[in-house]
Amino acid sequence: MGKGIFFTSASMLLAVIITTTLRSHHHHQQQLPNDTSSSFTDITTNASKLLRSNGFNFIATFLHISPDLFLSTPETTVFAIPDSAISNLSIRPYMTKHLLAYHISPEKLTIQDLFKKPIKTCLPTLIQHQKVSITKNDNKHHVLEINNVLITHPNLFLQGPVIIHGVAGPFASFNHNQESITLPLCESGGGGGGVGRGFIKNKEEWGRVVKFLSSSGFMPFAIGLNSVIHGILKDFPDLDSVTIFTPPNVALMAMSSPLLDKFMRFHIVPLRHSIKQLAGMPAGASLRTLVKGKDVEITDTSRFSQVVFINGVAITAPDLFLSEKFIVHGIARPLNMDELSSMS
Repeated sequence: MGKGIFFTSASMLLAVIITTTLRSHHHHQQQLPNDTSSSFTDITTNASKLLRSNGFNFIATFLHISPDLFLSTPETTVFAIPDSAISNLSIRPYMTKHLLAYHISPEKLTIQDLFKKPIKTCLPTLIQHQKVSITKNDNKHHVLEINNVLITHPNLFLQGPVIIHGVAGPFASFNHNQESITLPLCESGGGGGGVGRGFIKNKEEWGRVVKFLSSSGFMPFAIGLNSVIHGILKDFPDLDSVTIFTPPNVALMAMSSPLLDKFMRFHIVPLRHSIKQLAGMPAGASLRTLVKGKDVEITDTSRFSQVVFINGVAITAPDLFLSEKFIVHGIARPLNMDELSSMS
């Protein structure tokens, strides 16, 4: 009975996952070479059978029904989450899509390839700008961890351009109360060509955030943010990182240009604060914004559930976007406009 309900739920989520994933990761989509496309069905069938026989029924089901979710690039490495780690999750369809995409790399990486990479090597995933990190590499004892999660079934499946490794659990953490996924930041180690910490130097980095917001249901805020980027870069040349609080609806047309500029800056804090960091702050803690002399305040937190309120407004979609310099949190509504309207 339990398994039937579980896989029925997976099937119900599938339609949403397929459409949103393929649309969100269009930049990854490439036609498979002719020599591999002919064996496309064989690969998915063989992989599904092997996954099921090793306790990865959930991943096998999605691979069998929607192979292009996993095989959207010429080469693919899948990190399969076992049923024991995923069957009790209760997350929204678009979050399930993010979960799966975060465990797929558009590269062909055998366990031997992974052992050759140093700790803190960042590996790309199907989520744009989101990478996973090698956190333990002990070739002598054949132990390798990604995001502190052990690879339990190395080289579980190798055929053509596809490699599958079984892992002990998900690479991300979950907030069950808010049904949200927290994707860890991958910070490259020194000397390996990694990107060091530095200033936000150009519009391209902001542009990626604007593009993400535009495609994630925050179009009005994305338009407003795009209009103030030039001024922010000019006024804050040493800006190192930011946290953005984005509401779903903003009445841009009702604002004058100066007020719009203040409104957008009032929703930006010049430091990266993950939901875990915010939840760890006491009620009453102030966060400086990009509006001079104007802070926002943590008005309520719960360390257990990580529910956080900023100026009385709930963070409803924490850690929506994470990169080296940016974190975006979705909030229930815009922060209070009255105080901004009265500012000179």
